[in-house]
Amino acid sequence: EHLLALMPNKRYVYVIRRLLLEDCAPEEVARELDVTIDNLYNIKKRAVAALTAIALYERKAYEKSIR
Repeated sequence: EHLLALMPNKRYVYVIRRLLLEDCAPEEVARELDVTIDNLYNIKKRAVAALTAIALYERKAYEKSIR
């Protein structure tokens, strides 16, 4: 939750929540966002990349703080 809260793009957060955390069908999420399934998978790829970057940044910041 902490990492998701740090993400500036709320659409990315929504896609991660619905597809990965809630295990919703891609067709349902695509329909909710009014995008194609191919576009949804592109959004998901960018969302996971953004979340990974935030997680790595937070890890580095944490490691600096405990030294």
